[in-house]
Amino acid sequence: MIRVETIHAQDFSRQNGTSYLQPLSDDSLRYAWNLYELSLDCLEKGYPSLFFESSKEAERVFNLRKYRAISRQNLEVFLRNLEIYFSENRLLIDKDEGNNLRGDVIFNLLGTGVTLNQVYTVLEYRFEKSDTTFSFYSGWFEKYKARYLADYSLYEVRKGTLQEALVTCEEALAVAQYYDTVRIAEVSCQKRVIQYLMRPFPNDAQETIRGLKKLVSPAFTKDKILREGNMPLFYLYGTQIARIYEEQGNVEQAFRTYRLLLEEIRKYLESDFPYLLPEERSEIGLLLQYYLDAVQSFSLRHIGYKPVGELLFDHSLLKEGLLAIHPSPVAMAGKNRHPLVLTLQEAIDSLYRSPDYYLLPGDSCYFRKFRLQTDLIELKRKQVSVVKESGLNDSVSMQLKDWKSVQNYLEPHEAIIKIVDLPLDVFDRQYVALVLTSDSSSPKVVLLPRKLELFRIGLKHQRGQRIWKPIRKYLKHSTEIYLCLEGELMDFSWNNISYRKEKLLDSYDIHSLLSVKDFVRLKSDKTNGENVAVHTLYGFGGAYFSSHSISKGKRGQGVPYLAGSRKELYNIDAMLPETWKSHLFLGHEANKSNFLRLSAGVAPHSIVHIATHGFSLLYDESIPDGRIVSFKELPLIGSNAYPDPMMRNGFLLTGANRYWNKPVPYDAMDSGIVTAHDVSQMNLFGTDLVVLSACRSAAGETRAGEGLYGLVRAFKVAGVRAVMANFNPISDEKTVLFITTFYRHWIGGDSMFDAFCRTQRELMESNPEDEFLWSGFVLFE
Repeated sequence: MIRVETIHAQDFSRQNGTSYLQPLSDDSLRYAWNLYELSLDCLEKGYPSLFFESSKEAERVFNLRKYRAISRQNLEVFLRNLEIYFSENRLLIDKDEGNNLRGDVIFNLLGTGVTLNQVYTVLEYRFEKSDTTFSFYSGWFEKYKARYLADYSLYEVRKGTLQEALVTCEEALAVAQYYDTVRIAEVSCQKRVIQYLMRPFPNDAQETIRGLKKLVSPAFTKDKILREGNMPLFYLYGTQIARIYEEQGNVEQAFRTYRLLLEEIRKYLESDFPYLLPEERSEIGLLLQYYLDAVQSFSLRHIGYKPVGELLFDHSLLKEGLLAIHPSPVAMAGKNRHPLVLTLQEAIDSLYRSPDYYLLPGDSCYFRKFRLQTDLIELKRKQVSVVKESGLNDSVSMQLKDWKSVQNYLEPHEAIIKIVDLPLDVFDRQYVALVLTSDSSSPKVVLLPRKLELFRIGLKHQRGQRIWKPIRKYLKHSTEIYLCLEGELMDFSWNNISYRKEKLLDSYDIHSLLSVKDFVRLKSDKTNGENVAVHTLYGFGGAYFSSHSISKGKRGQGVPYLAGSRKELYNIDAMLPETWKSHLFLGHEANKSNFLRLSAGVAPHSIVHIATHGFSLLYDESIPDGRIVSFKELPLIGSNAYPDPMMRNGFLLTGANRYWNKPVPYDAMDSGIVTAHDVSQMNLFGTDLVVLSACRSAAGETRAGEGLYGLVRAFKVAGVRAVMANFNPISDEKTVLFITTFYRHWIGGDSMFDAFCRTQRELMESNPEDEFLWSGFVLFE
């Protein structure tokens, strides 16, 4: 983070007055305080993750003074440190996971208690009672004490220790009556709710939840929870009701409580689903993670309870609505967009290309990035507002509220396999398959291996027995499978699984999807007969990664020229019928600037074909700038200093080698490095297919319950309908063979999916031992 010890407060432009009696004399402390004030602005604008990032750095600086002499001179430091702690307490109580080994909430509460004790010591031993400022500071201390007790009471509710929570809450109320009258109503309500939770519950979850609603409201808006950084307390209390029912052995009512809570969340967020920005989906996911994980943890504990399949499927639909990969609402606005949307987009693009956007933690000007990011969100929200008010969103609104609404789309020969990963602890996840056919009485639950077992199962060639066999018995006569993938099982060659001496590719047509909603979209496309003969191809290949076109690259210094990528595009272009159009960007023209110009400029039913090197980098915070540091043996396996995985995955175009192991400032337009983040900010609406003809182009970083963060996600967010990418390293020659075979079948009249399956089967038959050739590519529809 920011090394504020070497930064002067005058470097920070925002200087607000405060209500504190004494100014901060230390430059670093003044800088940190202004950074904290900036964090509050981030929260007010609905970006809680930026609030945490900047407030934590301010807290760190104040804590550097924690163990100095407890003196009157340091009182202002202690009080401001307390304010930072309190601003984080409620948010952490709501979002901290029960299985989180970091224990953010308890450490924050402990820090609050220690600092309160420091303030008390100063007041008790460094002030005369007759001092005119003593009463001011002591009143402030008592007010903070009441807040601390109320927060700790909530934490005890969260832990399930209700008797202790009640005692602590009563202490908070007693202090608040004299020193914090503004909070009396809030703390009194907290006490009544705790008493309600301690009473015997009726054997009817709906009645219990109805009683809770009389004490505290479940209502919220998207904007409200983003500005406050947490959910209404109703949901924290409701989760405790489910926990109490479960502890009493009443699994049925616990199950019903969780369903009611999910219905409430859906009621207040569902209308926003089509208009959520990708950044907002990420923020809301963080706010809801505790509640969504609580449902999954309950389901895992009672995996044999028959209705759990319904709960998990419905839960996954809600989670998809919030977290699954969706096109940006602006990208779905179509070609006839409002002029104001285009004007705002120009402003957004200019901010993304600003050097401030690519500042790294540790840079003395890193604070500028927080302001820039909040400005970006404001501009994007204005865009979405125009799209919403003008009715420009061309996406089909599909309300998938429960598993039955999905089942209605299934034909007798089809099945959906929804993969979910359930939380076990901070290290491991439990994979479960939910199998749904047209005649299922409910979704069937199949317990799959844990995350940490997958590598060993692959080494022992046990995927067929351990993963497919338990799923297969529920498929009945299904021959067409829709796999909705999650977690590490996305990076998994399903077609290559062997069972009873046959590959799954021999027996099934397997669609790879990122959400159940994609299944419904595909069914809608078939119904509407969407199969056009006219396409426009935009091809990028033959890039000159180094300054000279003949460069072969040096190990650890960059990447070699790919002669096959130029040949690949020439071969495809020669195959195209007269009805197709093509625009090839080769050599020096295969640059990042030309690629970014495709945004909002592609023709309807276009194909973007990128033949080049892909990369997936590790995170290394010790790297001081935006360079890519490669391991000496393998130039494409390396690291850089950006925490966001979307900045560490992408592909390379002309000029990229100057960033390998060289301290070159990152250039958003002319670097030759196209990151997944760059792609996610584009508008590629109208693109039917992106072909990522590059090694490991489907790779990314897995986040629990959210899938891979990489190029596939990025192109989907940009509005692309389907992405073909590769999870494996593959040679130039074999890539050309697979890709040209696919185009031959597609141009010949097959649908995109049929052409892909036919290519795999044809190459499997002719090259059965070369698994990377025919199973490495995956078509994410």
